[in-house]
Amino acid sequence: MSPVYASIVLLGPSIFKGNSILRKQYYILILIIIVIFGSFIILGLKRGKTSYHSFVDYPGFKEYYEKSCGKGEPASIVSETEKKLLSKYRPRLILPPGGRYPIDFYEEYIPYTVMRRFPETTIVVDKVTPEILAAFQEDKKVYLDFQFDRYRKAGLDRRVGNSNQLNSKKRKLPVVYGRFYQERVDFPDEKGKFHSRDFTFLKYNVVFAFSGLPAIIFPEGFETLLIIIGLGPDNWHELDNFVAIHVVLDEREKPVAVILAQHNHHRTFLIGKEIFFPSNGRMIFDIALRSNEVYPASDNEDPVKHRVIQWSLYFKYLLSGEDPPFFKGFDVTYGIKAGGVEMPYKLAFLSPCDPLYTAKIMLGEPRPFMGRYIGRDGPPGSDYYTIPSLLPLGNLLKFSYLHDYDPDDIRMVEKSIDLNKKEINVKRLMEYGGRSFYKDLKR
Repeated sequence: MSPVYASIVLLGPSIFKGNSILRKQYYILILIIIVIFGSFIILGLKRGKTSYHSFVDYPGFKEYYEKSCGKGEPASIVSETEKKLLSKYRPRLILPPGGRYPIDFYEEYIPYTVMRRFPETTIVVDKVTPEILAAFQEDKKVYLDFQFDRYRKAGLDRRVGNSNQLNSKKRKLPVVYGRFYQERVDFPDEKGKFHSRDFTFLKYNVVFAFSGLPAIIFPEGFETLLIIIGLGPDNWHELDNFVAIHVVLDEREKPVAVILAQHNHHRTFLIGKEIFFPSNGRMIFDIALRSNEVYPASDNEDPVKHRVIQWSLYFKYLLSGEDPPFFKGFDVTYGIKAGGVEMPYKLAFLSPCDPLYTAKIMLGEPRPFMGRYIGRDGPPGSDYYTIPSLLPLGNLLKFSYLHDYDPDDIRMVEKSIDLNKKEINVKRLMEYGGRSFYKDLKR
């Protein structure tokens, strides 16, 4: 144990003398430290060195993406007609006070990275360019490492509410990346008959230099522990390129639903039932403090707390608040009335084969803790946004159509998820969500 940790253990009881509540919280914190450090030491000894393993290695991705963006294949750019639709329905984004601004991936992230060799960490390229990234995007012997000091000295680490945040006339607007998909989606009805609908998915990717943990995390004292051991919750991992809003259009190009990315899972909302659709076509969404996750806009004058889960395994807790995991938390959003600030941005269009979407390397530093993966590694390209069985987007739409406090939805989640075995019956949940969505859509 280091001198810092030792001093905390030895001095803690005397610091909190006379305050039983603080003393109790102190002992809980020490217990958590002992359990976590002991677990990581045991597991680290058992496993040995880490390997360059990431989500792109999940079974099924290779087969799903093997026919897209192959060598020599021309990169199709978004058409003018598609750009008009993406522009027409582009969302309005509300940032929280103290939150970071999104960035331009190629002008405000890539120039402030170096490319390192894994696992030696030696620098291979000290000035990464779009061309270099494209050339190395599938080479998992290298990864990008974001140089925050350079980024900050360039004046790019801006926060909402900072009076100097946008004073410079040279300051470019944040960038949101628009993508266009069309799919035929099959929906089962209550009699088991399938109905096909031709949907258009307008995807809006928002990129941040960092991703943080939810603004409120439990158990009590856990955030303090993370800070003590050097795992800052404000900078959990480099680059957040999975922040996404999907606007779903029907055959008449009428918006019917929205899919929002949230903490390694998604939520589907029916427009008109769960999300207000304004006359100008631009729906409003609130960005969560620190974690950057997206939620439907709030009219509350106070910040809003949202239950969060790390994986879909905990859908029951997400929907009902029951059976919470030991480590849990709340995202916090600020609507316009609560002090949130609308973010103007530029809508940009890249090739669907651009490394921002397709890269297999880590686009940020790998950050294992005592030899273990704990979710702090830099992400791959944003095409790897969900498990292969939920691709394409029509599957994700159906699987994610669940509602808070709905007893039928909660019962189906209980039937479909085995927490002990850590298994999800994806097919059952997808069929259930598809059936519910199709029924509600017809109303």
